[in-house]
Amino acid sequence: MSLHFNVLGAFLKHARPIRPAILFGMSETTTLLPDDLEPTFRGVMLGRGNAPLAFCRWDHPSPRGRVVLAHGYGEHSERYRHTAHWLHSLGWSVSAMDHCGFGRSAGIRGDADGIRGFVEDLTCFLRQERHHDAPSTPRMVDGVPAPAPPTHPQVLLGHSFGGLVALLALLWHPDAMEGLVLTSPALRLRNIGLLMRLLQRLLYCLAPHRPLDLPGDKSRVCSDPILVQRYWADPLCHHFVTAAFPVALDEGRRVLMGLGQELDRPILLLEAGNDTVVDPGASEDFWDSVPAGLLERHTLTGFLHEVLHDLRRNEAQALVEAWLMRLGNPTGTSAMSV
Repeated sequence: MSLHFNVLGAFLKHARPIRPAILFGMSETTTLLPDDLEPTFRGVMLGRGNAPLAFCRWDHPSPRGRVVLAHGYGEHSERYRHTAHWLHSLGWSVSAMDHCGFGRSAGIRGDADGIRGFVEDLTCFLRQERHHDAPSTPRMVDGVPAPAPPTHPQVLLGHSFGGLVALLALLWHPDAMEGLVLTSPALRLRNIGLLMRLLQRLLYCLAPHRPLDLPGDKSRVCSDPILVQRYWADPLCHHFVTAAFPVALDEGRRVLMGLGQELDRPILLLEAGNDTVVDPGASEDFWDSVPAGLLERHTLTGFLHEVLHDLRRNEAQALVEAWLMRLGNPTGTSAMSV
């Protein structure tokens, strides 16, 4: 995600940073422009309240399946064009939708009216993409036309805020996917202290849906200076958040806690070792409750919050690639924690 406001408080501790002027020859770390892939299709669907939601596809001519991306706070789906390029090179079609209030989609920037609307929007998009990949000729069941069964697996990949929404989509609508990949899911945020929590509650009472421009230091969540520069230069990325947004995150966390045993799809969990946004250790009880054999969990030492934007993202990609290869072979998949 780029949920780097840590429920409002973290941003209040920092002044607006100077946008980096980077980059070539100015960083001690060697970094290259990532290989991007332009979408093969851009479209708009209607979400909750008939709000227009932007989406894009990177269709593969002979796909092994489809990966649907759920982006995080403050960003949008096409910030993952390099991720789409990598998945496409593995033989997967890719889709992504801008959540309401983000990217090209409608809605107040960084706002929320509970968590359920985000989940229902994402589930509607998953079903749309499933229909897009289905055979054109419907099957007949007892003489009645019925939707064709999936011909390829559909995997949901959610990051941070998008990871929380993706987990709830799996909990409530497991038929919409065959597997789930999570990077730094926002189950528990870092503690911001009593004073900041009180300030957030006060803002929620006085003006819950008023966006505040609260930028933070992007280099604390993304180690690749090229992608940091791109973030600051991207007009579709934003730093706005309302007091209602962290309340929605907390609602989602409370819904999930105690229901890990209800999840019934394979899950790959990648957690950053140096995450300044999410506290992975605070969610142990939840992950311990996931049924045996479904969860493969890795802690990526030295990684910052944005795992797929890290300078060492090839290490994370290798784990995802291996997991996707095993997805069609359940007997070869076992629970892991690294």
